[in-house]
Amino acid sequence: MDLCEWDAKSILRAHGLPVPHGRLVRLETEDPGEAAGMVKAQLLSGGRGKAGLVRPNVGNAAHEVGEAMRRMGVPPVVLLEEPVAVDTELYLACALDDLMGCPVLLFSAEGGVEVEAGRGVARLPVASGVPPGSHEILPFLRDAGAPPVILGRLSQLAADLCRVMAREDASLVEINPLAVTGEGRLVALDCKMTLDDSALWRHRGRRFDLSRDLADLALSPAEREARERGFQLVEMPGDVVLVSAGAGLGMLCADLLMDAGFRAGTFFENAAATRGDTTEARLDLAWRLAESSGIRAIMFYQALSTRDLAPRVEALLRRLKASPPRKPFYFGLSASFLAERTMTAAEARRLVEAAGFPAEEDAGALVERMARDRDAGLMPTGAA
Repeated sequence: MDLCEWDAKSILRAHGLPVPHGRLVRLETEDPGEAAGMVKAQLLSGGRGKAGLVRPNVGNAAHEVGEAMRRMGVPPVVLLEEPVAVDTELYLACALDDLMGCPVLLFSAEGGVEVEAGRGVARLPVASGVPPGSHEILPFLRDAGAPPVILGRLSQLAADLCRVMAREDASLVEINPLAVTGEGRLVALDCKMTLDDSALWRHRGRRFDLSRDLADLALSPAEREARERGFQLVEMPGDVVLVSAGAGLGMLCADLLMDAGFRAGTFFENAAATRGDTTEARLDLAWRLAESSGIRAIMFYQALSTRDLAPRVEALLRRLKASPPRKPFYFGLSASFLAERTMTAAEARRLVEAAGFPAEEDAGALVERMARDRDAGLMPTGAA
């Protein structure tokens, strides 16, 4: 879950990290007034500064920002924040590195938009679940070019940032820019934060209503329907409707498709605390998404460890019989013995093949079969 600046800073403030004083202003019903400070549009997307959505509160600035937000289709809600006399801008973040499998502390002695392009950022891997102490971080920051006069305070702030990430189940906590004032104070001028959706149940006391509303506005009709039916869907530019379950498996299949010259157009994921089986709902949505002229095929692949595979295979067979897909359909399934209580995976694949559709145990083999059919001209072109 991505947080807007207001919600992200509320977490920093709760953990004692320095942020400017500010208030949220809903321009539809509230007057921003003429207090000195910055007007900052509350969005989930970046690039606000370049788009003119962060500016000094002078003249009609707040209302101009609000009008720009209305044109974007988002509610005109802004953060009105006290001015900060900035001497130096730094970059400080803690992010989960998927390849390394651990959080990484990121620092640059030059903050701002250029850092977001990945320029000149030093990296320090840190242990998962065990935030480092300031004494462990200080040598890293010193070698990365941190100003010596603030090195001790900056090291403590970096340690606090790692602690926030661990305690809040975040995958990203980014302060950019981190201001250094003329008096040597450190102030988080902006903050991005992403929380792990699967861990939100541990933080039920925090609602983040503004971030949720903004995320809801960004959903496509299909993504909104999926959420209402008990699972998550992400639509992407692609030519294959991928029906899977689980983030890791979905990413594996998407990578295999890309390596073979396809692009996954969907990403299905289990919603947190999902109860019951959502196979029929997923198939219903997949069939409709596959009607798009840009879609070349449907790939159904699941790897089951404990849930009985029979109900979802039977649901699929009913769907294939009652409403055959208009695009080529490819089936893949592997399962542990616990999932084969009433039907084996091999039997399931035989049943799908008997219904007239290719079936494989291995996801790689399934994608290879799709590629052979495409190269043989057995798939639609997928014109957009």
